[in-house]
Amino acid sequence: MPVLIAGGGPAGLTLAISLGQLGVRCEVVDARPAPARVPRTQRCGARTMEIFRRFGLSAQLRAAGLPAEAPLDVVICAGSLARPLTRHRYLSVAETFATMLEVNDGTMPLEPPVILSQYTLEPLLREVAEATPGVTVRFGAELFDFAVAGGVVAGGVTAMVHTASRMRTVRADYLVGCDGSDSTVRRVLGVELRGETREPVRHALIYCPDLYERLPGGAAARAVQYHVTGAHPCTLVVQDDTQHFTLHAPPGRPGCPPLSTLFEAIAGAVCQPLSYKIVHEDLWPQQLLLADRYTDRDPGIPGSRVFLAGDAAHPASTAGGLGLSTAVGDAADLAWKLAATLHGWGGPALLGSYEAERRPVAAQAITASFARAVADEPWSVDLRDVELGYRYTGSPVISHEGGTAPTGFAPTTWPGARLPHLWLDDGNPLHDVLGSGFTLLRIQAAGGPGMPVAPADRGAVAFARELAAEFGRLGAPLDLVEVTSVAAQAVYPGHRLILVRPDLHVAWRSGDSMPTAAALAALVTGN
Repeated sequence: MPVLIAGGGPAGLTLAISLGQLGVRCEVVDARPAPARVPRTQRCGARTMEIFRRFGLSAQLRAAGLPAEAPLDVVICAGSLARPLTRHRYLSVAETFATMLEVNDGTMPLEPPVILSQYTLEPLLREVAEATPGVTVRFGAELFDFAVAGGVVAGGVTAMVHTASRMRTVRADYLVGCDGSDSTVRRVLGVELRGETREPVRHALIYCPDLYERLPGGAAARAVQYHVTGAHPCTLVVQDDTQHFTLHAPPGRPGCPPLSTLFEAIAGAVCQPLSYKIVHEDLWPQQLLLADRYTDRDPGIPGSRVFLAGDAAHPASTAGGLGLSTAVGDAADLAWKLAATLHGWGGPALLGSYEAERRPVAAQAITASFARAVADEPWSVDLRDVELGYRYTGSPVISHEGGTAPTGFAPTTWPGARLPHLWLDDGNPLHDVLGSGFTLLRIQAAGGPGMPVAPADRGAVAFARELAAEFGRLGAPLDLVEVTSVAAQAVYPGHRLILVRPDLHVAWRSGDSMPTAAALAALVTGN
């Protein structure tokens, strides 16, 4: 088996789908009998949806989410839902779509966020994974232990997987631990977690089919989150079907009401008779933790056979779906690098770049979540810096430039950044014309047919041919795409060539650096 994946949550299933689409056989094992219906994140961010779009899944997931016209506002209430005090206004998905069609300066994502409960997302991803050629999904199968064989070339992983009937031995080239905050893979590796742990909060998933329709103010005044102040503060979050809600409350203290009593107090004032059922109730750990390392080897040492992703690498109670966004980003980064290595064109530095790229992103998400927690105003922080603005500035497989990389969210093709979304002149999005491997964009200068070809353009054409030849020599996939968009000339000024990776991050751009084609091809493929 080329890749064994421990854990069938969003990270593990996303990794499996991506590997399968890239022609790599893999097996997912998960100790749970099935994806659990428990309160978790309910937001897929813009970057997450862009990744799912690359897999052909965004439309399906969006159809399962909260209706596009539903308000995404946050309301502060005094004591109950019947007494709204303040409203924080946010664009609905439909409004964001309308804005996206009118703006073409690289500042908008290709996909807006969607309210999609994790307990809805996971079964959908499982269904897609099971239908993907080369992917095997086994729930009720628990990774019990594993050992890594010696040798970088001949090495591999021997894992023991326990099912209800027997213990099975699985031999794999690589093992990826996507098995959550209590990760067995992380424990066996002896990797430590560092960060902050706070007292867990109480939370519950509640089925109440009539409440959403009876929220004060009618359809236009509804919200997606209600923060209730008073003697017993709590937060009520609307789920994707508008018939389920998550209720979050501080840790229990003497005199604190049960969650059922608290829900009746805040919702009963607007919905009578109040018919509801608590589907799930437990404690939600409050932790902001990051693994010391993401692989079975120390950073910089090639030959890793075991990797951590998702909550196994960064178990953090992040607000706004940042945990999910980071987990899906881990999977998107690791999948193409594993595929490249197994297909023979990825060099030893490629898999080694996974930790260098993804661990700082998790640290940034944790820092942002900590700032939100300290401010106690989770609705007041812009998530775009973390979701869309991160850059792989320390990656060994990015052709870096001199100077200081820009910070914060802004459209840029600085190496390591996500390629900004643009609408092409024919109405198609630039992201959709990129290949599944590397893509070399040639940004053509303004001018019509019959115009003389500038020396810079002639040089770009020649270099593109040389780079294609070097990629061909390595056996690495490279598509050449000519871009005539007027918007691209404005957003990418001075850069005739832009090399984009399979995960939509810029690997190199011309104008500031011009390595040889052989050196560039070797660098970005890790050879």
